[in-house]
Amino acid sequence: MTPEQKQEVLHLIQAHERTIAICRACAQTARDLAWEVKRGGAPDSAALKQTIDESERVLDQLGGIERAIAEMKAALW
Repeated sequence: MTPEQKQEVLHLIQAHERTIAICRACAQTARDLAWEVKRGGAPDSAALKQTIDESERVLDQLGGIERAIAEMKAALW
C-alpha cells in the first residue's frame, strides 16, 4: 500500500470515528432529555440552546462527511 493509499484509508477511518461520536452524542442527548421529561421537568432555556447549537455543529460535520463519501464514490466510477 502506498503512503497516499494509507493516508486515504486513515482519512476514512477518522470519518467513521467522527460519525460514531456524532451518533453517540445524539443518543446521549435524546436519553438525557427523555430522563428530564420523565422526571417531570423541562430543560431550561440555556440547556436547550446548548443542545441546539451542538446539533447544528454536528449536522455541519455530517454534511462534510457525506460530501467526502460522495466524492470517494464518484472517484471509484
